[in-house]
Amino acid sequence: MNSLREKTITGLTWSGFSQGIKQVSQFIITALLARLLSPDDFGLLGMATVFTGFVSIFSEMGVSGALVQNQNADDRHYSSAFWLNIVVGIFLTLGFISLAPLVAGFYQKEQLQPILAALSLNFFLSAFTIIQQAILSKQMDFKSLAICEVTGVIVGGLVGIGFAFSGAGVWSLVYQSLTFNLVNSILLWFFSSWRPKFTFSMAAIKDIFSFSANITAFQIVNYFARNVDYLLIGKFLGTHWLGLYTLAFKLMMVPLQNISWVLAKVMFPALSKIQDDLPKVGEVYIKMLQLISVVTFPLMLILFIVAPQFIHVVYGEQWYPVIDLIRIFCFCGMMQSVATTVGTIFQALGRADVQFKMGLLGAAISTLAVIIGLNWGIYGVAVAYTIFALIWSQYTFTVTMNLLKMPYRKLYTALSMRFLMCVPMVVMCLLVQSAILPERMLVNLVVTCVVAVVVYAATLVACKQVKLQWLQGDLI
Repeated sequence: MNSLREKTITGLTWSGFSQGIKQVSQFIITALLARLLSPDDFGLLGMATVFTGFVSIFSEMGVSGALVQNQNADDRHYSSAFWLNIVVGIFLTLGFISLAPLVAGFYQKEQLQPILAALSLNFFLSAFTIIQQAILSKQMDFKSLAICEVTGVIVGGLVGIGFAFSGAGVWSLVYQSLTFNLVNSILLWFFSSWRPKFTFSMAAIKDIFSFSANITAFQIVNYFARNVDYLLIGKFLGTHWLGLYTLAFKLMMVPLQNISWVLAKVMFPALSKIQDDLPKVGEVYIKMLQLISVVTFPLMLILFIVAPQFIHVVYGEQWYPVIDLIRIFCFCGMMQSVATTVGTIFQALGRADVQFKMGLLGAAISTLAVIIGLNWGIYGVAVAYTIFALIWSQYTFTVTMNLLKMPYRKLYTALSMRFLMCVPMVVMCLLVQSAILPERMLVNLVVTCVVAVVVYAATLVACKQVKLQWLQGDLI
């Protein structure tokens, strides 16, 4: 137990450290690219990634999660899954190249065809990384995973910026993506000592198929649910509005990618090892939600307040229409930062079947919400998606608490307290903004953020809510 607790804490430390560096790097890279490229360039890539992201689900096929969750997996399973992934990767690369004209025709954007063909190479590259990532994750070697990801982001970003300076336009974003996957693949093989054997066992594939099939099915419907807005906006509103929507959505995803997903990535293998102890799993899960919300709730609220200054200073005037989108998505991001963690519980408990059924229902409802929102343009879509996310998260929490056999009020109390702790910060920030001239954007942004940090930190200390017992005590 002590070893598992130490590995979990070390994993959280390394994952948090790497995600911090990645976020700072991505923020700088995106800000530079946003000034060098147009919203249309980001919109074109957004159109392409709707389809490439969907196809990439089939390249992984839930194998990684199945190998991590299955405590009896051995080299026979790893090698068989590796060769299956290679074959699937080649098939998807060639197949997507042949389908590129159809996708370009769907959007009526001929320039998309070569972009899609180039991005399809990512399917082949990622096929070499899936098993290495699964093994390092199962071993909880998040230090190696961190080095691979951070290096890939930085090198890919530098390549993208270089091409953007040379006038490559949307292709700079394509080269950035390809470079990241290539560098990440090379480094994963360097850090992982496992090498595939020239063996293939259908029995081994069947051992992990039930879990991986449910994971894949969920990923398909979940991807559709998360990208139907991109698909419909690109089709009916065009590249300009899709580019604006993409930037706003990415900013909303910041707490999910840098906090929620970081914790979930570490906690999944840890919780899988104690999956038979439901009270312990539930206890750890509530602590995880408390830790996430104590950061994401104030982060989203302060972004809501400083959105005009933030966009002006970081991205420039051409991105002003994104301000209202960001403010709408702040409420969505706040709730999704905690609700997205339910998947960790479903998978750790081996209930990927429940996750799939819920994903299917959620995809249907979210699609309906986006279609209704389109009647009021881009802002209608953002409002409709946010309303769906707020309502749907309550249902997913109810199902999760039932699986853990825990009272819902325990979760509700924990999250409500975290939200109330943000009230003094919000009040002080609004007072500060009213006292500074609107045209002094940079001063307004810096002062408001400093006040937010100071007031929130003082509130945490006063309420005695931030304790390091989760690190010092029985986390696992």
